[in-house]
Amino acid sequence: MKLSVVIPVYGSESIIPELHRRLTKVLKAHFPNYEILMVDDCGPGNTWGVIKQLSQSDERLRGIQLMRNSGQGNATLCGIADSVGDIVVTMDDDLQHPPEEIPRLVQHLLDNDHLDVVLAKPIEKKHNFFRRFGSSAVNRMNAMFLQKDVNLRFTSFRILSRAVCDQIVRINRPYPSLGPMIYSVTRRIENVDFQHAERAEGKSTYSFSSIFRLTMNNFIGYSMLPLRVLAFIGGMGIVLSILLGLYFLLRYFIIGVETTGWTSLMLVLISVSGFNFFAFAIIGEYVLRIMHISTSTPRYTIRKKAVATKTPKEEAL
Repeated sequence: MKLSVVIPVYGSESIIPELHRRLTKVLKAHFPNYEILMVDDCGPGNTWGVIKQLSQSDERLRGIQLMRNSGQGNATLCGIADSVGDIVVTMDDDLQHPPEEIPRLVQHLLDNDHLDVVLAKPIEKKHNFFRRFGSSAVNRMNAMFLQKDVNLRFTSFRILSRAVCDQIVRINRPYPSLGPMIYSVTRRIENVDFQHAERAEGKSTYSFSSIFRLTMNNFIGYSMLPLRVLAFIGGMGIVLSILLGLYFLLRYFIIGVETTGWTSLMLVLISVSGFNFFAFAIIGEYVLRIMHISTSTPRYTIRKKAVATKTPKEEAL
């Protein structure tokens, strides 16, 4: 069995050497056959230079540099597509996912033949309140839109079988979110608790806007619920309009009283106009995503790869 560890990297040049040291120590002790793939997502600093230097000293480490910043999801998919392991581990680059937990998580997948994916769930997240609140909100929305168990948490610390990896890299979405993508491939998923560590250095790049974009992406990209809600509201609006029209007509002919209320009429028109704009925005987002897929816009573009180079003497041997 070969194990692949995929790590999307963004502006973590000072953390990568320690991550590589701890990761290598654990993998050498438990997995004779493994590889490490670090995907530089075009972040700030000299991240790519550090990855290249590490790859020269470790032949099992391969570096991939993307042409532009493509986002964590695309960077992770790039590493998964380039991996060759029978089991693939994905983890963050900030050491909040302890490498020492990998053997236990992999063993859980191997011991349970009915599972395809193991998602490591932190016992206590070492994030600020805002980040924890945002993650909880995203999880509840995923549970509603994807009709999954609310207790099943999507995380970026994952153990995936090769079969699942081969399927998710074929899914062509302009804004990939790996949790819903994996859930669309298999329901044989289980959470395993782990100790979430403090961030080694710096602060999270997730802001309110990025969490909101992630929420809306899952809201629109992985569920037909928004369109069904719009259709239901539209249908109810038509029925209500017909009933109100019949009521006012009967009242006019029977009682002979004119219906007045310019203010209420304007409020209704404003409400209907606002709903129409919202509906058009939702439908337009679906159309835009279909256009992206139909035009085969690349999700990411590889600029360079870094691997250990052999000396002439080693090549001759």
